[in-house]
Amino acid sequence: MATIEVILPKVDMDMESGVLVAWKVKAGDRVREGDILFDMETGKSTMEVEAPASGVIRDLTPVSDAEIAVGTPVAWIDSDD
Repeated sequence: MATIEVILPKVDMDMESGVLVAWKVKAGDRVREGDILFDMETGKSTMEVEAPASGVIRDLTPVSDAEIAVGTPVAWIDSDD
């Protein structure tokens, strides 16, 4: 079983950080690749972020108003692969 990092993605060329607004899953939930994991706010909009792999979610970063740098892990998925 592999562990996959879920990172805060870069969705705009000049984006350096974002805010994790809301989780759509909780630790222990089983997800499939492409399922919506969380909402992220950028300077321009709010976006849904999808699961990069199928498996079980663990270790979620808490929602707060704090800026999170692009590329920072915000959760992990224990992959089925």
